[in-house]
Amino acid sequence: MTTTTHKRSIHIDAPVGRVFSHVEDPRHFYEAFAVKSEKYPPRVIDVDMKPEGVGSTYQWIGHLWSRFYMGGTTTREEYVANERIVDHSSAGPVFTLTFEPDATGTTLSLAVALSTRVPLLDKLEDAIVYRGDHELDAMLHRFKAAIET
Repeated sequence: MTTTTHKRSIHIDAPVGRVFSHVEDPRHFYEAFAVKSEKYPPRVIDVDMKPEGVGSTYQWIGHLWSRFYMGGTTTREEYVANERIVDHSSAGPVFTLTFEPDATGTTLSLAVALSTRVPLLDKLEDAIVYRGDHELDAMLHRFKAAIET
């Protein structure tokens, strides 16, 4: 199995608790995705949140290149309040969010790991479908804008 991972961070002028409570909501997570098409933005269609966080699931849909339907289920595999969230999508990616207090607010980090059984397929998917660092920067800036307003 091979894996491609991207990780980016951003400072948000808000306390950790406020940042965490915004980001833990799957709807806010998908709102932050860099939208490929305003006509077909990705969205969450069903959410089953568990009180303890772990085991929560949500269904999502989107359109690749504004034409091809994609969808799946994401499962929350780790949940440590105000510290860490790990969500695993049935489409493959694992999203890890970490929250750290800093001098004037919170440093929010987002890592995406794409693993495939076929050697180098993760690199191909990353190059064609997902522009890792660019996409993560866009998501983090959308989180920042939503939380700081």
